[in-house]
Amino acid sequence: MGDTRPKVYIKDESFDPIYKSINFSFYFKSKVLSGILMALGFLILSTQVVFPLVSFKTQDDTSGAAESTVLGVASGFREFEFLELSSQDKQIVTLEETPQYFYLSIPRLGIKDALVETNSANLSPKDSLGHYNGSSLPGKTGNAFIYGHSVLPWFYNPRNYKTIFSTLGNLQIGDEVYIDYDTKEFVYKVEGQEILQPNLVDPLAEWKPKYLNESTIVLMTCWPAGTKTKRLIVRATLVN
Repeated sequence: MGDTRPKVYIKDESFDPIYKSINFSFYFKSKVLSGILMALGFLILSTQVVFPLVSFKTQDDTSGAAESTVLGVASGFREFEFLELSSQDKQIVTLEETPQYFYLSIPRLGIKDALVETNSANLSPKDSLGHYNGSSLPGKTGNAFIYGHSVLPWFYNPRNYKTIFSTLGNLQIGDEVYIDYDTKEFVYKVEGQEILQPNLVDPLAEWKPKYLNESTIVLMTCWPAGTKTKRLIVRATLVN
């Protein structure tokens, strides 16, 4: 007579990642590893995007830590020198006594009393705009060459010298540029702009015939704003 007892089937759960009571490998992959990756993602987002974004939009002086982040590099906040200006072999050391700084204002761009270092030797002006050594002085016959930095226009801040010329391309013919030099105010009107390769920039070039005895200025920055490939030149002539 055969065995009539009911058969009992025992499920082998040793390889079942769901029903096995403890499976350390599955638990690590599904819980611990995913948590670590998520925390790492939040850390990168906060340090490389959120922190520099807040810094760029709220501060007039950006920190080196913010400028060296992914967002800082991508938007143009990185170390840069106008090296093409150092290659000029016609620099002139003026013997005329000049103020250390003068002031530049551009109403259309919201720039008010920006510092310009006279006869600057600094090719990476972080705390002021630069007036090229040997170019004419404001109000004098000849051309005064003034240069400054730019970043992506979305981060434009007229009080931050790393972003101050980011919207220079918005100037139109007839716009006014005010320069306060040695207690005198000079008013220049924009006559046009041009985009050049860096090696074609000559900071000592005159763009008006000398016999006209006119006082002119050139404002220069990198272009497109936030990149370093070309240079934007804006030209203006004294009207007062």
